[in-house]
Amino acid sequence: MIVFLLIIIIIILIIKINKKDQDNTNNVKNYDDNNRVEISNNDSPISYKKYYKPKIYITTLNEMKFYNVLLEIAKELDYILFSQVSLYNIVSMQNNLDYSTHTKYFNKIASKSIDFVLVDKKCRIKLCIELDDSTHKKQSRIQRDKFINELFKDLEIDLLRYPVYNVYYKDTLKRKIQENIKDHYYQK
Repeated sequence: MIVFLLIIIIIILIIKINKKDQDNTNNVKNYDDNNRVEISNNDSPISYKKYYKPKIYITTLNEMKFYNVLLEIAKELDYILFSQVSLYNIVSMQNNLDYSTHTKYFNKIASKSIDFVLVDKKCRIKLCIELDDSTHKKQSRIQRDKFINELFKDLEIDLLRYPVYNVYYKDTLKRKIQENIKDHYYQK
């Protein structure tokens, strides 16, 4: 009788383990043509429209006006112009950091971007440019700008803060750019 009960318990355990393994393999996520997640476990697909909406423009009207003048200047100075550059593409983390420290300081740069970056033909950073509109007067933005200013100063990355105007004069902006481009850390 005891042997019979042990066999029954073993069979039940084997069935439960097999069912658990089967459930895990059925929980595979696939993507359909509309980038919705299909879960093969008969769960309904996730519609990303519930969480996101597409942007129409990637810049503000002020940034676009500034960009057009900046693009002309970049061509004249034989530079390449990038817009909305992630901060983690401008600075990188030191290799010797422990996981916690790395994560803490990476998170400080992960979701920030710089409005415009001028680079030379080898894609070396020449000048980062922030267009300071009215949003830069908000407390959260003031703190962000302070962090960017200190970071760039400490790393010797040239940064030009330029106020928003109704009209941008190419010669004035070009002169400001040339005044703010200095020898870089990679040229020393």
